[in-house]
Amino acid sequence: MPAQRGSRVGWGLGLLVAGWASVEAVHAVAARRGFPAGRRPGPPDVVVVLGCPPRPDGSLSGMQRWRTEIAVRTPGEPVLVFSGFARPGAPSEAAVMAAHARDVLRVDPRRVRTEETATTTWENVTRTLGDLEGARAVALASSPVHALRARRYLARLRPDLADRLVPAADYRFGERWRWKAATAGYDLVRSIGLRVVKTSDVRGAHRGSTGEDTT
Repeated sequence: MPAQRGSRVGWGLGLLVAGWASVEAVHAVAARRGFPAGRRPGPPDVVVVLGCPPRPDGSLSGMQRWRTEIAVRTPGEPVLVFSGFARPGAPSEAAVMAAHARDVLRVDPRRVRTEETATTTWENVTRTLGDLEGARAVALASSPVHALRARRYLARLRPDLADRLVPAADYRFGERWRWKAATAGYDLVRSIGLRVVKTSDVRGAHRGSTGEDTT
């Protein structure tokens, strides 16, 4: 029995280490992808900080803190554009993160802007395009996996602006592992869901074209 118990513990520890390493690897790779003109060094002129919900009481959530810290530690002194909408009776996602940047991380208020209508990552990108227009270099701040998805959206919407992308300071080895695991898991489930929907749509279109029932 002790040997079996030790074997189970060993397997469990091995799985934990493998899971930890996999999550780190996913984010490390994501941080280097999605730069159409290549992953060029250099500070951005504008950083768009992708929104996420605050805590139920309207205070800063852990994920918001991480995204704000990523934006603030990105090299140079870029304009920080915080994007995210407000739920009824609560401050906007953008306002909560912007306040943390100004009041806690001591960012010059003149460098802080907010966009308070976006409800999705796609809208985070589409509704801040005007802030990117005059910039020579731009960055998108979030977890590496999430920021990669946003960079791909920008490349679809405005290839000319995507060519100006430079990295935010998003990936640090071992940092915020719990949030890395959560965002990697979310994007994995989301990708699988989208593939299922697309497959269903294709099959439905095929049945319709052959005269079969599509309901």
